[in-house]
Amino acid sequence: MNELLGLVQSAARGVWRFRWLALGLAWMVSVVGWAVVSQLPDQYESEARIHVDTQSVLRPLLEGLAVQPNINQQVDMMARTLLTRPTLQQVARETDMHLEAFTEEQMEGIVDRIARGVDLSGGRDNIYTISYTDSDPRQSFRVVQAMLNVFVEGALGESRGDSESARRFLDEQIREYEQRLEAAEQRLARFRRENVDVLPGALGTYYQRLEAAQEDLRAAQTELREAQNRRNEIQRQLASGVMEERFGQSLTPAIDNRIQNAQNRLDELTLTYTDRHPDIQALRRTLEELEAEKQSQIAMLREGIRQGASHLLDDNPVYQQMRMALSTAEVDLSAREARVEEERRRVENLQRMVNRAPEVEAELQRLDRDYSVNQERYMTLLGRREQAAMGRIVEEGGDRVQFRVIEPARMPTSPSAPDRPLLFAAMLLLGLGAGGGLGFLASELRPVFDNRRALNAATGFPVLGTVGFAKSARQRAAERTGHVLFGLLLVLLLATFAGVVALGGIHLPVLDGIFG
Repeated sequence: MNELLGLVQSAARGVWRFRWLALGLAWMVSVVGWAVVSQLPDQYESEARIHVDTQSVLRPLLEGLAVQPNINQQVDMMARTLLTRPTLQQVARETDMHLEAFTEEQMEGIVDRIARGVDLSGGRDNIYTISYTDSDPRQSFRVVQAMLNVFVEGALGESRGDSESARRFLDEQIREYEQRLEAAEQRLARFRRENVDVLPGALGTYYQRLEAAQEDLRAAQTELREAQNRRNEIQRQLASGVMEERFGQSLTPAIDNRIQNAQNRLDELTLTYTDRHPDIQALRRTLEELEAEKQSQIAMLREGIRQGASHLLDDNPVYQQMRMALSTAEVDLSAREARVEEERRRVENLQRMVNRAPEVEAELQRLDRDYSVNQERYMTLLGRREQAAMGRIVEEGGDRVQFRVIEPARMPTSPSAPDRPLLFAAMLLLGLGAGGGLGFLASELRPVFDNRRALNAATGFPVLGTVGFAKSARQRAAERTGHVLFGLLLVLLLATFAGVVALGGIHLPVLDGIFG
């Protein structure tokens, strides 16, 4: 610590040896710096503060019914785009600053000047501050006012533009999906027409119809066998003795009636008389004769059937009934055979489609899926368009976003920059620092030993003693005068600083050519 303090004291004594050089440089740097600061042009700042109210009373009521974009995000995006070159060019045209430009390069310079001077800050609690700094207070005011208008109109216009773009996009997508849906419907209808025999319908799937057709074929074959059996049985009866007996029983109705009457008379007489009564015996003989006659006629009928004498049966009603039953059985058999053939063809047709049916059903599922997807998207787009239309109605009603100017732009009456007192003080400190630095540099270039310790450190020899320099009275007076003069010049520097601060600067003609 003592060594550090010694070094500081040695450096201070070195600077003090060249104090006049340091003071001269401090005067020169300070005066030139104050003059430069005085020549800096005044900058006037105008600002405006605006509050963006994005809360809507209808928002909770229209949730799910109308498209509600993120207003805060749109406002933030507009705030970011406010500093883009197209926006700044629009501001330049609205403030007539573009009239100062005659070339593209000059216009770019004006845009760059606006970009350097404008500042947009805030966003917290939806409060934005727009400020612009320029050497012309009127220009500063006009730029801020133009930026404020662009911000408000841009935010509203962007929202409306987005809604219009969304509406056009939805209309285009709806038309496109409507065409897709119609094409899918046509493909599906054409496919159904071309594969109506394989596609599932009211009768079930292909395999269900094949199983039903096979079942119908088996049932038809069963009915055919039954019809064949009935026909064969009738034919057998017509050609067998059973029919002959049936024919015989009905072929002699007159003799049968006489036999029945005689038998009834015999039964009545036996109740009254004995078997020896002449009437009873006569009736018995009559019955025997009638039976013999009946058997004779039956024998003749059987002989006629064997020899093919069908004319003997033409007048027999039972025979006629059996012939009609045989014809009916033949017709029914033919119908059953036709049905079996039809069912067999149907089964064969379905069996030939066994390899084609899965492909057709898979293609049908693909077409149905394609149609369902297009229909779902089409209905979704229709719903979105209705929501967008509702959102546009709400937007036109003005219940979307409200802009409230908290602090309007004002014409600045006093410059906001540069801060000359601060810059004057900085120039003074710079001058003093430059002077001190020059004195220290000079002392390092022309060093001296001002104590025994420094001499011992430099030579490495022990210092036995020191001899002081005895100044004369004249020298001491001159030294005191120099100290007083130095103090006066230093005080004068500080007083000059105070005057510069009070007067707002100094004027050096030599700097006019530099700052115009």
